[in-house]
Amino acid sequence: MSTGRNGRTPGRGTLLPVHFGIPDDPAIFGPSPASRVLSTAGALQRGLTEAAIEHRVRSGRWQRVLPHTYFTGGTMTWGDRQAAALAYAGDGALLSGAAALADEGLRCVSRPDRLLVLVPYHRGVTSAGFVQVRRAIRMPPRALLPGPARVPLARAVTDLALERRQLDDVRTLVAQAVRARVCTVDELAAELQHCARRGSRHLRQAVDEVGGGAWSAPEARAATLLHRAGLAPFQQNWTILLPGGGYVVADICWPELMAVLEIDSVEWHSEPVDADATDDKHVALSTLHYSVIHRTPAYIQRKPEAFVAGVRAWLLARADELGVPFGR
Repeated sequence: MSTGRNGRTPGRGTLLPVHFGIPDDPAIFGPSPASRVLSTAGALQRGLTEAAIEHRVRSGRWQRVLPHTYFTGGTMTWGDRQAAALAYAGDGALLSGAAALADEGLRCVSRPDRLLVLVPYHRGVTSAGFVQVRRAIRMPPRALLPGPARVPLARAVTDLALERRQLDDVRTLVAQAVRARVCTVDELAAELQHCARRGSRHLRQAVDEVGGGAWSAPEARAATLLHRAGLAPFQQNWTILLPGGGYVVADICWPELMAVLEIDSVEWHSEPVDADATDDKHVALSTLHYSVIHRTPAYIQRKPEAFVAGVRAWLLARADELGVPFGR
C-alpha cells in the first residue's frame, strides 16, 4: 500500500491531491515582459495543450493580443507590447524604427502605436494589429544591447527616417541621433549605401548636413541656403576660446571675419535660463570683438531670400570694416 507525504499510510476515506500536469500561470510566467507574453508555439513547448490555452483565454486569465500571441498579465506595458510584437513575428525578428529607438532619449521619437518588426525575407508572417512586419532582404544582426531584440541603432534611425516625409523632420532625427551618440554619421552613411536612391533623398541630405557640422534642422537649413548663395566657407558649431579657459560654441562662424550667426531656435530658448545663456554668449563674443547677428528658424523658413540677402550685406560690411577681402 502506498504512503502519504508524511510517510504514513492514509486512512480509509482520506482524499489524496490530484495533479493534472498543468502548472499554474505564476509557475510558468515571471514578472518580465518576455515572460508575460507567449505565442501558441511557446505555450505548447511549456506543456500546455491547445485546450488549456483556449480555456485561459475564455476565462479572461489570458488575452489574445495578436494572432497566436497571448498576454498573461493584467495591463500591457510598453515592454509587453514589444515582447508581443517579437513573439508574433517569430524567431529571428528584430524591432526597428521608432519601436527600437523610443527609449534612447531622442526628443523627436516617441513610442509608436504601431511597432515595426523586421523578419527574414523568406518568412511568411504578415502585419497584424499593432505590428508592422517588413520582410528584409538584408537582415541585420541583432544589436548587442540590453532589452528586446533590436536592429543596430543606425539601421533603426535609417528605417525611421525613410518613413518621415518632411526634410526638417529627417534633419532633426539625424542630428539628435548623432549628438546623443545613438549612432555616427559614418554608420548612417554605411546604411545609405544599401538604400535605393528613390525615397532616400531627404536622409542623404540630412546625413551630409550633419556630417558638415549641423546640430539641428534649423542650422542645417540655414547652412544649405548659405552654401547655395556662395557665402561659404564658414564653420558650423565652431569652438571659440575665451580668456580664462572657457569657451563658447558659435552656430555658424566666419573666423577670418570674426563674424557669428546664431540660430535662435525655440527648442533651445523656451526657458529663461536658455535665453540667458544666449545673451551671455553674445556678450562674451562681443567682448572679443566678434560681430554677432541672430535669426530665428521661422524667419529663415518664411523669408529665405531675405535671410540670405541680409547675411550677405552684413558679411560685406564686416569685410569692409576689417579690410579683409570677401567674395561679392
